[in-house]
Amino acid sequence: MAPFFTEVDGVVFCEEKLEGKVLGPIQEYGATQNTLLSDVKKLMAAKARQMGGNAVINFKYVQKADRGLHLLKWDRERLNCSGVVVLLDEHPGKAQS
Repeated sequence: MAPFFTEVDGVVFCEEKLEGKVLGPIQEYGATQNTLLSDVKKLMAAKARQMGGNAVINFKYVQKADRGLHLLKWDRERLNCSGVVVLLDEHPGKAQS
C-alpha cells in the first residue's frame, strides 16, 4: 500500500518515512495564530527546493504557545511544523499505478 501524502508546489509532504537521500532537517513557523497550514507548507516547500529536495518526510505539525513573556501579544500560539528534507528517486504516487 502506498503511503498517504500531499503535494505543495511540487514538494511531497508525508508523515511517514520515504526512501530517498536525506538532505537535512527543516522547521517553519506560522506568522500568527491563524496562519493556515497550507501557507506554512508553501514556505517549507520553497525551503526544501532551496536545499535541493523534492519531499519533506516525517512531517509533523502542532500548535504551540510562544515562549517568553508576551504581555502585549494576544495571539501567543502558532503552527510549528517540522520534518526532514529528502530527494526522492521516485514519486510516491507511481507506486499506486
